[in-house]
Amino acid sequence: MTRYILENQARWLQADGLPPLKILTALDFSGAGGGTELADLAVNVAYNDSWYLAPVKAAVKAFTGIDPQPTKMGVVNDLQTNSARNLAVAPNSIPRLRFVAGGSSYGGITKPFIAGTDDGVVPTHSSCGATSANGIDSCTSGLSLGGKVSSQNGPGSLYWNHFPILMNEGASHSGVLGSETGNISVPVVNNTTLNGLRVDFASRTYNQRAWWQWWGNGDQYIEVPGSANTDMSSLVFNTLNN
Repeated sequence: MTRYILENQARWLQADGLPPLKILTALDFSGAGGGTELADLAVNVAYNDSWYLAPVKAAVKAFTGIDPQPTKMGVVNDLQTNSARNLAVAPNSIPRLRFVAGGSSYGGITKPFIAGTDDGVVPTHSSCGATSANGIDSCTSGLSLGGKVSSQNGPGSLYWNHFPILMNEGASHSGVLGSETGNISVPVVNNTTLNGLRVDFASRTYNQRAWWQWWGNGDQYIEVPGSANTDMSSLVFNTLNN
């Protein structure tokens, strides 16, 4: 729906004699622009009445609001990974700022069915904007979702004009836009201006030793200071709305 509006709003408004909207960017909170294996699974289980799939069907219904039956799949068909990736390539003329979660949803029962790290619904390869549906663990190869500076299984490349801005290892899929607190956000693409919008999240680098590390400085981490004290959507609003 967002892509359709971005692609057509200027034409619609000009047809009514109105100026087009000046859209600086689109904010994607756990966006499934690259699809989710959960949708692939939903389409498959819609045709299977086996009793052991009942928990999976319940998770699919909780996510989509749709009881997975062959005649009721609706938009779930477009969220299949192959279908979604055919749609995701355009329009990308407006920067897509992406906010990525990695917490657990639905008791973790969906995780075995989703490639790589996920938020219980959307895989990281999708929420980061990766060009490939291969399972990955972070939006970048040098920083974990939890902020640890270390080698990661990151994306080979990202869709053009898609920018992972914040990652949050603890936030759940619904928590990214909800009132969930207690989770540290990690800046990825930061201190830059995208289409006139300044992205300037505060950043703190620190070292931390694990309980078993008796020597050395420990591991290096990066975080948005104080981010655990607010929900992620409020943090984004308060930072970008200045």
